[in-house]
Amino acid sequence: MIPCPSCGKDIDIVTVTYDVPYFGTVLLTSISCECGFKHADSIVVNVKEPVRFTIKINRENLYTKVIRSTSGTIRIPELGVDIEPGPASQAFITNLEGVLARVEDIVRMARSWNVDDEEKVARCDEILERIRNTVEGKDELTLILEDPFGNSLILSENAVREVLTSEEASSLKTGMTVMDVSGKSEEELLNL
Repeated sequence: MIPCPSCGKDIDIVTVTYDVPYFGTVLLTSISCECGFKHADSIVVNVKEPVRFTIKINRENLYTKVIRSTSGTIRIPELGVDIEPGPASQAFITNLEGVLARVEDIVRMARSWNVDDEEKVARCDEILERIRNTVEGKDELTLILEDPFGNSLILSENAVREVLTSEEASSLKTGMTVMDVSGKSEEELLNL
């Protein structure tokens, strides 16, 4: 048994695998303790070829589906926005408008934290205006979705799909601890 990080007593661990469309096999884990400590996580267990999807965001395609795994990186170069996976990274299914809304929420929060810094407020306002103009059809932004494990996807014929080189894939953050039970290096796993 594993001790609870909160109280030190033995914790209960339940794991199950589940097949999820577009993601493949997902390992669901639930950890709980009688003291009230709880933690749940989901991990995509498939490793596919590393990919990059690129699409122009405009008023006509705002409802295009975006599937981002825990290892997916989202970039919007015109805004200087990079959303990289971290240890608490979560997978999500949304659309292009939903990605813009997530960015907008973060920028609004950053703006409120920096209300006394005119330069930062102005930069936040620029980003918010570009997002608003894109949603209204007056502008266009580029969304790049990269995944070293190939589990992210943009569902559109207009999205350009590229296979990443091993160098490109290895330079991306994965957002997770990679446990190698095959005896292969991370580079070898990314080249599968």
